[in-house]
Parts: sequence; C-alpha cells; structure tokens
Amino acid sequence: MVYRETPRIAAKDGRLDGVIDDADSRPRLRRFDFVRSERQFDLPRVLLASGLFVAGVVLIGYLGTQALRTMIRWLYQQPQYQVKFLDIRLQNEPPAWFRGGAQAFLRQVREHRKEAEVLPVLELETERIDRDFRLFPWVDDVTRVEYPPQGITVHLVYKQPVATIIPFPSGEHVILDRNGHILPGEDIDTEKLGPLIRITGKGLDQPATENRPGTAWKSSTPGAEGPRLERCVLGAARLAGFLQEPDRAGEAASVPALRVLAIFATDRRGLFVQNVEGVWIYWGEAPGSEASGNLAAKEKWEMLKKWATTPSRRILPSRDYWRFSRTGLEPVKTAPAR
Repeated sequence: MVYRETPRIAAKDGRLDGVIDDADSRPRLRRFDFVRSERQFDLPRVLLASGLFVAGVVLIGYLGTQALRTMIRWLYQQPQYQVKFLDIRLQNEPPAWFRGGAQAFLRQVREHRKEAEVLPVLELETERIDRDFRLFPWVDDVTRVEYPPQGITVHLVYKQPVATIIPFPSGEHVILDRNGHILPGEDIDTEKLGPLIRITGKGLDQPATENRPGTAWKSSTPGAEGPRLERCVLGAARLAGFLQEPDRAGEAASVPALRVLAIFATDRRGLFVQNVEGVWIYWGEAPGSEASGNLAAKEKWEMLKKWATTPSRRILPSRDYWRFSRTGLEPVKTAPAR
C-alpha cells in the first residue's frame, strides 16, 4: 500500500502542521488517508482463464476414464476371469436317462441361447445365466446361480417326463411333463427312463402345428373344442405326475394293481385310469382341481392302496369300472342287468 506524507508547514501560531495542541497542551497526530491504486477488471481475461481451467479438468477426467476402461477391459480378458460355457458346474447332474450327460446338456443350452463359448465372468449381467437355463425346455426352475472364484455354479430343477400322448398319424409320440409341456424326445434314453403313462382320449390325435419343445401342448381342433381338449391333457398330465412321484412310484413297483398304464381324459366326467391288470378306475378331477368337499388326490391314493392289497376284491365284467366313495372303492356297472 502506497501513501504520501504531507509536508509539514509551520502555522502562524508556531504549531507544526499535522500536530494539534489540545487544551492540555499535549500534541495530537492527525489521521492520514491512504491512497489505493485502482485497476480496471479485465473480464475477457478472466473468462479465458476459467475456460482453460475447465477444459483442463475435462481433459484430465476423460483421459483418466479411458485409462480406467482400458485397464478394466484388460482385466476382463485375463484367463482367470473367463469361464468356458461347457465348464459351468451343474449342482444337480442331469437325470441318468438324459442322453450325453452334463456336457450334452450344457452344449444344448449354449446352442439354444446362442451363447458365446467363453464367458467373461466379471461383466456378466446378473440375470443372464439364469435366463439362459430357465428358457431351456428341460429346465423346470433355476433356484440359484453362484459365482465362486473362477467359476459359475447353477442349481437346477429338471423337468420330468411323466406321460406320452397316443401316437399321432405320423407315428411320433409326444412326451409331456406334469405341466403338459412338450419335452424333446430325442434326448431321452427310454430304456433308462422306463415306461410312461399313456394319455388317451377323443380328439387328442389332432395336435397344433406350432407345438414345439418347451411349450404347453395345443390342439388344432377349431372353436371351443380345442381349449377343452387342452384342459383335458393338462389334467391328465398333472395326474400322471402325481402318480409318478417317487413315494408313490416306489409303492406301485411292488403292487401291480397300483401301476397305472393309461389315463383316459374326458371333459364332462373327468379322468379314468387303467392299471396293468386292465382294470378301469374312475379318478374324476385332476390333482389340485378338486371342488370343495370332494376327495383330494392323496386321499384317493390311500383308498387305492387299501383296495389294491385286498385279496377278496373281485374282477368286474368288461366295461364296468371302480369309483371312489367316502369309504373306499365301489364297482359301477355300465351294461344293463340281464
């Protein structure tokens, strides 16, 4: 700060300029005014400097981002962070009747979803692997996907073949799971799977042309008859799945009267089953579709077990059948008495 000192000039009364005598004759100094230099504000220069600063920050940020992305891409390409699709670990191996085992299963999943042969684990979308397996015709559910170090593990529930619809004019059997979904027959080793329950019924020999593995069975019958037949097939498939659950299948293995060969599906009356002895039993509603107050499927099975192990049960004439009552099975005559 620059200031100028005013020259002291002697006054007429002999006092020095800048010194004032107070009444008590003590000298007092005068206040000095500082002189400030004033500079004009250069707005263009300030704007230029600010622009250069911002541009520098942006450039540094851009270069830093590109360097980070390059480093990440390099990291993703390292062998320890890449997994071959065929090296995915299946927590539950495919059933023994699936041709080719786990490797054939994984190869089909990859081809079905057109997946890459090698997967970059660090950049996989959360739902990608789940979706790949869930949309495969043989998968009923994906319960969990894990990403342990240097690998992928998938927990699956497989679809189980339970029934086949009678041969179509082409002679090809259509294999269904318990939800009425079509399964790829070429993947099944029938010798290891064992016999399936046949679903029969009027009009079931007219499948829709768009039927394909992984979709529910459809009928080509026009009008309301088509959906009716589809409901019949769905109910029969649910019953076949119920009968082939492990506990019931194990019980039926030692009791021939419990082994069901065929299910006849009707719309108005419900379902009939035929065992290996050729006996027809009126089952009625499909499992899970029972009206309030009607016997549930498990109750019918208990009655059926008791009936099947009764030595005194009689053989019915042709076309007669058995039906469930509140106390057990009772015979029903279809032919008029002579």
